[in-house]
Amino acid sequence: MAWFVMQHQRKTWTKFLVEAASEQGVLETDDHENLGYLDADDESCDIVGPFETREMALKDVASYVDG
Repeated sequence: MAWFVMQHQRKTWTKFLVEAASEQGVLETDDHENLGYLDADDESCDIVGPFETREMALKDVASYVDG
């Protein structure tokens, strides 16, 4: 059997709490409180491969993760 790398692109929303007099004021201020993150629904799916071995799949740039 062959090996593949499947990767999903996902939107991440960063939510901030902002005190401002108007919507324009929200965009103009740097004074905001980070509330956290929310992942949205998957946007796309890519499949890279086939690779002959698990090790080859893990060494490919497609399998890189940032944490």
